[in-house]
Amino acid sequence: MKPLNIKNLFILALLFGWLVPAGAQTCDNISSDATVTTSCSTGIVWTGGDLTIGKSGNHVLITDNHLFVSALGANSGVFNSLTNSTGSTIGDLGGAIGVQNNLGSAITSFVNFGTITGSSAIWNDGNINYLDNYNNITGGSGIWSTGNIGVINNWGSIAVTNTAIWNDAGGSIGAINNYGSITTSLVGTNAISNAGSITILNNFGSIIDAGGFGGIGNAGHIGTLNNSGLLAGGFGGWGVSNAGAIGTLINSGSITAGDYGGGVWNQSNSTILNFTNSGSITTTSNGIVNDGNISTLINSGSINSIGGAINTNGTITTLINTGSLNAGESNAVISVTGAGEITTLTNTGSINAAYDGTGISNNHFIRTLNNYGSISVPDGGENAIYNTGQITTLNNYGSISAGNSTGITTIGIFNDGGLIPTLNNFGSITAGSGGVGIQNNGSITTLNNSQGGNQSSLSTTALSFSGNMPTNYNIGFVSPTHYGQLSTDPGSSPTIANVGIYGAPLLTSRIYASVLLGDVIVTNLQNRYDNMTVALVSNSITNNLDMTFTGISLMGTQQSLVNTANSLAPIFTLQNSVLANSFSYDCNTFGKNNICISAGGRNTAVSAANGLNNTSALLIAAYRPHPNYRIGAYADQNLSLNNAGSTVNLSTNTPLIGIFGAWNGRSDGTGSEVKVSAAYGQKNTTINRQAVGLGESGTGSSQLNSQGVQAIAKYGFTIADDTIVSPYMGVRYTQNNMNGYSEIATTTTTLPLTYSALNTNATTALIGVGGSYKGISQTTLFASAGIESDTNTSNGFYYGSNTGIPGITPVNFNVNPVKTRPTATLGAYYDIENNQRLGITGIYRQEAYQAVQTTTVMATYTVGL
Repeated sequence: MKPLNIKNLFILALLFGWLVPAGAQTCDNISSDATVTTSCSTGIVWTGGDLTIGKSGNHVLITDNHLFVSALGANSGVFNSLTNSTGSTIGDLGGAIGVQNNLGSAITSFVNFGTITGSSAIWNDGNINYLDNYNNITGGSGIWSTGNIGVINNWGSIAVTNTAIWNDAGGSIGAINNYGSITTSLVGTNAISNAGSITILNNFGSIIDAGGFGGIGNAGHIGTLNNSGLLAGGFGGWGVSNAGAIGTLINSGSITAGDYGGGVWNQSNSTILNFTNSGSITTTSNGIVNDGNISTLINSGSINSIGGAINTNGTITTLINTGSLNAGESNAVISVTGAGEITTLTNTGSINAAYDGTGISNNHFIRTLNNYGSISVPDGGENAIYNTGQITTLNNYGSISAGNSTGITTIGIFNDGGLIPTLNNFGSITAGSGGVGIQNNGSITTLNNSQGGNQSSLSTTALSFSGNMPTNYNIGFVSPTHYGQLSTDPGSSPTIANVGIYGAPLLTSRIYASVLLGDVIVTNLQNRYDNMTVALVSNSITNNLDMTFTGISLMGTQQSLVNTANSLAPIFTLQNSVLANSFSYDCNTFGKNNICISAGGRNTAVSAANGLNNTSALLIAAYRPHPNYRIGAYADQNLSLNNAGSTVNLSTNTPLIGIFGAWNGRSDGTGSEVKVSAAYGQKNTTINRQAVGLGESGTGSSQLNSQGVQAIAKYGFTIADDTIVSPYMGVRYTQNNMNGYSEIATTTTTLPLTYSALNTNATTALIGVGGSYKGISQTTLFASAGIESDTNTSNGFYYGSNTGIPGITPVNFNVNPVKTRPTATLGAYYDIENNQRLGITGIYRQEAYQAVQTTTVMATYTVGL
């Protein structure tokens, strides 16, 4: 408590001059702008204006009393700037207080370039907007406030015997920014104590309790505590001791403490909402002790403590470690004691105990423990995880390990009378020579395990288990050389009530050796999985139990259908692209008999993984019965097909055939033109379904039919000499149908599938613009760009079935169709004679399947007869 009565007597003494020693120079009371440049032995009552203390080369010392800021003035206690100049001193240890800002008084700016000292260097009961220290604040206490301070900036030193900054009950500080040093040396005090409210406390320098209590002690509320410098507690002290509430605590610097204390102590009934450590917490005692409530605690830095990195007797809702946690001998790195609880503990970093220590010790409640990193104790350590309470769900995706030891059994997870309803081991749980992965002296309801290898690596990979067997044991399968293997005590003949398979793995082997090692008795076995019969078979050579599977895998069969559909999609894309591009085939170079013949070649490539493309020969013919219209037909005959992987093979023996008719108002390309085209193609198709997992392969043949019709209208405008621009619009209907078929029964296809017809169709609106340029002698350049948008589609389903493989579902042939797509054409032709023409055309199309495009190149020779 502050000596209020003494202070009031002191105020009266100042006002009436009672404390002026005989023969000493008195100090003038200041009521307006002034500079005090001479020493005096009495206090100054400052009641207005700007005040500067000090003069060059000489101290201005107020020896016995202090600078008293009074509200008794014409300006109602609102004062401007108070500056203590370089080389000047306010107060001394013989005086009660260096600077006292009285209740009702306000200082806009308080700047210290000199020294302020006293039993309390600065005492604030009023308001200070800005308090900046660039040099020294010394004495008993540094800054003691029950009033309001906007900002405290310390670039210098606050070194006192008692508390450096004390924000008492009822006090409010907007921000404390420390760039220098704040220290206290008296046992039982904090460098910074808060019983009021601090919005933000930033330490970029050093805050040190040299005497032994705490760097920062909070019994009130701190919005944000941010340490990027050094925060140190002395012997028996704490870097941070919280008995109130802290919204956010961030340490990116260093927190240290001596014996019998620790880094951070969150006391009973206290709260820290968000605690993040990306720096270091290093102590010879405890790292973090929580007896209250911490909502979120994240460590991405390092916590190194002899007495344990994190100890909780309270509640931690979320604890995440991505850095390193380390503890000394005979102590747990993370310890849950008494009524402590951690709702979710997730480790992706490292948790390392020293000799004779424990990684995680739970004596009460951990609801979910997730390990993606490492939890380890070295040689001489005991348990990586020790549980006498309850861990509701323990998920291990990383490494849990205990080293070698002499005289004791090292254990990865020791469930010592505790309860673990679900333990999922998808990583490794190991112990040194003579140790055991899991020792269960309590209850484990369900153990799901994928730790293991194969017959030749049992001693190093199998999960060793001792004690009470889990009620349910499920084996996880990753590959034929990585699957769950459980090793039990030799000769103990343990009984497992239920053995099954974890999850829904796609199996690729029919025999998994030594899934259970030892004389294990299984009461109930999951005897059906993935349409297959499951059995545990005793191996006469190893005396272990192998797991075998007979039958045809439903998941393998289903995946093979998906893979086949993915191979069919580029084939459908190729045929549809050839069909749509054929609607652009034309022949309009006529001779005296009004006949046009065009021959050439085409190559179309699909952006599929297998490099699908085909090459064809083209023959196009047209007849012009009237100058304004023409009719024609064409044939597109495949010459070769490149389809690496050969899941789907197309024949090349039948051509795509089509007809077209066009009407144009003018023969020079301007004005109106309407063109209608239709085409039909047929391909024999062989489908080789590949085996996946424990499914079968299969081969069958079908017929793929492609047909469609297109109508398009355009109008040509002359926009410059030799240049025509032609907007166009149209509609197209296409369909691609593959007939139903059945696979052939063979020795490798015992359950052939029968397939329904696969039908796709689309009605598509077309819009775009084309252009041509004839400015080069005998040469015409042309290009177009447009958009195709499907107005109605049916994408079909690929579906094969067999009553011996129930549960096969249809495969959506195009899950995410691209309904609006760009297309572009670029080309040129050269007129050899009036009735002879060489042409080359390139066509780009975005197709209806995601990330699939086609490119087509055509070359033609045309002659008019």
